[in-house]
Amino acid sequence: MMKRSFAAVAAVAAVALAVVAASLAAGQSTSVSTLRGTVGPGFTIKLTKAGKVVRSLKAGTYKVTVSDRSAQHNFDLERQRGKEREITSVPFVGTKTVTLKLTRGAWKVYCDPHASVMVQRFAVGGALLGSTASTKTTDDHGLHAEPGDDRGGHGRDG
Repeated sequence: MMKRSFAAVAAVAAVALAVVAASLAAGQSTSVSTLRGTVGPGFTIKLTKAGKVVRSLKAGTYKVTVSDRSAQHNFDLERQRGKEREITSVPFVGTKTVTLKLTRGAWKVYCDPHASVMVQRFAVGGALLGSTASTKTTDDHGLHAEPGDDRGGHGRDG
């Protein structure tokens, strides 16, 4: 009788342990944070997390959703002296989502054709940005239309 009771308790404990382990594993697989990127209209580029401009992030895997609102811009993500990922291209307008692993270091998002005025730098994993920590996200508030920009403004055409 004791052997049956012990066997039953052991079986229940094994099932409980399996359930806890499975729930912990499931919790780890859903820990991907979401970042939102926007580029255009006008000369604007931005990467945010929970509505706030990204200045620093923990190293890890992120889902990045980019809204590209201008055919004259693109959205590139680059690790300083490292790999680069073009998320949207110059003629593309729309939304793209990618999943990326961001490692420790200095990173930036920028528009390749307009990198001198459209760049945002941020640190990952406690890295320091140094003196290049400035962020340039010029917004002309619709005053200078881009070719093909139908959002108003007073560009060269009007």
